[in-house]
Amino acid sequence: MKSLVYPMVAMFLCVFHTQAWAQQWAPNKPVRLIVPQVAGGGADAIGRVIAQGISEQIGQPVVVDNRAGANGGVGVEALLRSPADGYNLLLVFTSLMTLNPAVYTKLSYDTLKDLQPLGGICEVPLVMLASPSIAANSATELVAADKANPKTIFAASSGNGAFSHLMIEMMNTRTGTTFTHVPFKGEAPAIQNLMANQSMMIYIGTPALAIANKDTGKLKLLAVTTKQRMPQLPEVKTLAEQGYTDFNESFWYGVVAAQGTPAPIVEAYNKVMGDVARATQVQNNLGRLGCGPLPMSSSEFSDRIKNDFNKYSTIAKSVGMKVE
Repeated sequence: MKSLVYPMVAMFLCVFHTQAWAQQWAPNKPVRLIVPQVAGGGADAIGRVIAQGISEQIGQPVVVDNRAGANGGVGVEALLRSPADGYNLLLVFTSLMTLNPAVYTKLSYDTLKDLQPLGGICEVPLVMLASPSIAANSATELVAADKANPKTIFAASSGNGAFSHLMIEMMNTRTGTTFTHVPFKGEAPAIQNLMANQSMMIYIGTPALAIANKDTGKLKLLAVTTKQRMPQLPEVKTLAEQGYTDFNESFWYGVVAAQGTPAPIVEAYNKVMGDVARATQVQNNLGRLGCGPLPMSSSEFSDRIKNDFNKYSTIAKSVGMKVE
């Protein structure tokens, strides 16, 4: 009988200790949030709002560490070189987690195996923009214009293999358009080219610059890529409203740690990220950047990453998107 009692007691004590640690664990020094994009950009602004939200929840400073390069890959490598101790976190986004593995021929990391999702925070609907010279005021008219004169409309992206590149390929695949891809070095140069109106060009990307320039007359806003319209751009119809019902794409943001981070720390951050994602002030600040709330638990975020990886990698491979 004793041989059964002792293992049961030991198991109980182990479970109790783990639960107690999960309830008690909290950072007791500053935490680093690696933002894998340049300072001053859209992802940086979103990362700083999230960092402040985390700081308010844990009662410790959260220091933003910008590590730009390789569409987030430099930031991933910085995280994986750091201790998996809860004091090093990484802001992640759709293309980093779900598209990089499909388009980069060489990666030093595996987003599905090397990173531990802690929680989703927000999503950014994408906006289809056009230069004023394009004779279209909606996505429907744009598709018709392209089919009437194939390969005469160019499609800018923020770089070869970027999410904006993927959106162009999705449009061509799903609508039968023949937009010609033109990669730029970042979102700002791509949109500046549209505003210069030197060619018939479109761009499908995050909404911050669209919101800032919507009343200037230098851009046409043709569609939003999510099922619901954006509160910040209520007059712009969605692609679904314009007949392309299989479009419901957004650019999401969340936070991860390195795989191997102790389970109690992951559990503690799982709660923290949920509280951050639902905090009114955080969402108000993110809303000004074009973001909408997308709270996801650690497990929900993991499922979203896997599902989007399957979807986007299939599209990228089918059209031969590659980055050397």
